[in-house]
Amino acid sequence: MEKIRKFTTITLWVLMVISIVIFVYMFVSIDSETNPGEKARNLMALNINWAIFLFAIAAVVAIVFAISQMFSGKAKALRALGTIVLFAIIVGLSYIMATSEIPQFFGVEKFVASGTLTPAISRWIGTGLYATYILFAGAFLSIIGFGAVSIFKRA
Repeated sequence: MEKIRKFTTITLWVLMVISIVIFVYMFVSIDSETNPGEKARNLMALNINWAIFLFAIAAVVAIVFAISQMFSGKAKALRALGTIVLFAIIVGLSYIMATSEIPQFFGVEKFVASGTLTPAISRWIGTGLYATYILFAGAFLSIIGFGAVSIFKRA
């Protein structure tokens, strides 16, 4: 376990140093605010690609860790399955509540004409918004609920 912790710490420090070096190099390569220059533009693209790379690594590590933890015991697997089912229910309810009506806002015609915004996409956007609202409400209520339980336990 100690070897894994040491490897992880060293890896994180190396990634952080690389990130800082790339950022500082980009920052000092900027010619001016209005015209950053070609070198700075290329370094900005490198920074964006580096961030995407780091995000992809984090996502893969999180998924692998979650799957390995899920299969480490029957109780954990059932709890993970329950979480997945609960999330599916939240997404299902959100999809039912969402509408496929295209919202009216300034410039919407451009998105509709290009095919970027369709009724199906509008419904999935609404689904994401409703799911976010439900999850935020659940988080808020759980914070209040756990706070209340801890107050009653002390009393």
